[in-house]
Amino acid sequence: MIRHNLIGFLSSLFALVGLIFVMMDGSHFPLLQWPYEAFQGLVFSFVWGFGVSITIGYFFSIMVVVTVLVVSFALGHKLSRCFGRNR
Repeated sequence: MIRHNLIGFLSSLFALVGLIFVMMDGSHFPLLQWPYEAFQGLVFSFVWGFGVSITIGYFFSIMVVVTVLVVSFALGHKLSRCFGRNR
């Protein structure tokens, strides 16, 4: 059970890093500022693209990040249970 949770955690971490990389690829910002700038870019996309308020833009951005983390954890956990030996 611990191994399945670890694989799920690693898959969610890789998905978050992948999301940040996709949003910040080709950026001139230092690597340590990428997570902050990716999140702010996501907020900007919601606010400017859909015309919602800034508070709703932050809420939608948080929900996108949480959804990516939860779905990738569930996929990693399920794939680990399917392909791994049960002990």
